[in-house]
Amino acid sequence: MGHYVIRVQGNLSRDLTDAFPSLTADPEPAQTVLHGYLADQAALAGILNHLDTLGVSILEVLQVPSPHSPDRK
Repeated sequence: MGHYVIRVQGNLSRDLTDAFPSLTADPEPAQTVLHGYLADQAALAGILNHLDTLGVSILEVLQVPSPHSPDRK
């Protein structure tokens, strides 16, 4: 489906980021950015539902060109 960036409020613990093995977590001041390739919309919905269940505030969800896409120059 595509490469996604999900920005959430607060710094997620290692235990929380480990709950999303298909995504990489990059902590930023007062935020955490999760990013990675998701196979389909069901996978994205699963991630967003899981974050909601954990009580994590979602700030932004973006679909971006994959950093490894052959179309990137």
